[in-house]
Amino acid sequence: MARKRRLSVNPDAFAVEQDICDVTLWLSEKYNLSRVHVWVDRHYTQTGQEIAGVAVINSPSHPAHLTEEAHEAFLALGYKVEDTGADIYAYGFCHGHHSRHEAIQAYARIEAALRRWRAT
Repeated sequence: MARKRRLSVNPDAFAVEQDICDVTLWLSEKYNLSRVHVWVDRHYTQTGQEIAGVAVINSPSHPAHLTEEAHEAFLALGYKVEDTGADIYAYGFCHGHHSRHEAIQAYARIEAALRRWRAT
């Protein structure tokens, strides 16, 4: 509930948190993973939909493949991924306390974004 309130007040500042959760839930659903963490780095000068990098960690198998998929998902959501080599900070992982309904919504959202992105 607090996340929804923050997103409604200042969507640019907190949208990345929702996107991290949605990508995490999408990967979990797609590959039937019980534990996966999506790690997003951002340069201190980046705002909105600008990030420095994406990585999937603590994955049981194929972490490079999952990182590539997470990277594409963020591109499909409209993010610009650019690592300039400057100092970065990491966003926290998705807390993982989501309902089945939220997981299905996240999966549908990311799949739709990927379809649109790949069609262009």
